[in-house]
Amino acid sequence: MIRIFYFIAALAFFNCSTAQIEPFEGFENTPKRAIRVCFYNVENLFDTEDDSLIIDEEFLPEAEKGWDEFRYRTKITQIAKNILALGGNRAPAVVGLCEIENRRVLNDLVNHELLEKQEYVIVHYDSPDARGIDVALLYRKADLRLLDSRPLRLNNPSDSDWKSRDILQAKFYSQNLKDTLFFWVNHWPSRRGGEEASRPLRLLAANRLKASMDSIQQFGKAQNFIVMGDLNDGVGDASLVDGLGVKDPNEASGLELVDLMSLLRKDLGTHKYRGEWAYLDHLIINQALLNGTYKLGCSGAMVFRAHWLLEADERYTGSYPFRTYSGPRYLGGYSDHLPIYLDIKRVEKR
Repeated sequence: MIRIFYFIAALAFFNCSTAQIEPFEGFENTPKRAIRVCFYNVENLFDTEDDSLIIDEEFLPEAEKGWDEFRYRTKITQIAKNILALGGNRAPAVVGLCEIENRRVLNDLVNHELLEKQEYVIVHYDSPDARGIDVALLYRKADLRLLDSRPLRLNNPSDSDWKSRDILQAKFYSQNLKDTLFFWVNHWPSRRGGEEASRPLRLLAANRLKASMDSIQQFGKAQNFIVMGDLNDGVGDASLVDGLGVKDPNEASGLELVDLMSLLRKDLGTHKYRGEWAYLDHLIINQALLNGTYKLGCSGAMVFRAHWLLEADERYTGSYPFRTYSGPRYLGGYSDHLPIYLDIKRVEKR
């Protein structure tokens, strides 16, 4: 009964906080006749049940972290609150997610009382990742119609036993925008073992993504490409420039790709490690979409820096993301990454 009381109290607080977002740099409500697109690395959203096919023992009630039903439900509520808050006056049309364990956690999320009226639809495929973590995409059926989706499997020619997260590809039609949009949700291989040693794996992911995009371009003039995800690399790193072919926004043109994070403040980011902020989470689009060359235009990317997502950085300076755990110690926070978003709307031609 005590846990139920605290959960209800926490839910009331989250509802109140969602309705009263304190202003911060760059945040605005979703514009009229636009759709908001978001990405969020939610940091290890596991359920509390043991799955014998994956390595999920770290997130069980009897494990050192004590990942029980109360902590799980609290995290579901926190993520639901953030998704709703990200839209401001209107819930986001598209939400890309990474570090989710399975379909069950996604069902619990979209059916949460904060989100159930939004009627989010889930796009998800189980990946071969050893820990069982996947990427997923949620979309509001009032805003978009799904035309196609598929997982892009990553294979390592030099190691047949290597397994990683799939890239999720989805194609939509927006009645509001009267155009087609392609999305790719990513969670590229980590820097475990060192940045240089692990770099070939992220290049492998970048090449797989680029091959998919190139194949679409061969069959028509598709210009509305939105790449989102935790790429585990920063602005200008080899996987983005050499692998994916990202260009400088000041030099790119037409259907060439640009990283919107390169246009943001250099002293901030979406993730902080040893006192240094970095943009590991990215929104990458065609230059034509950024400039509104064709039918649609993009607002540019923003980082959602709501006050409840940050805590004081006592070891270094400033603040850093308020995460769920620090090692085995439960903090009760949200994630070690901050969400990112952009708006897409039709361009009025004069």
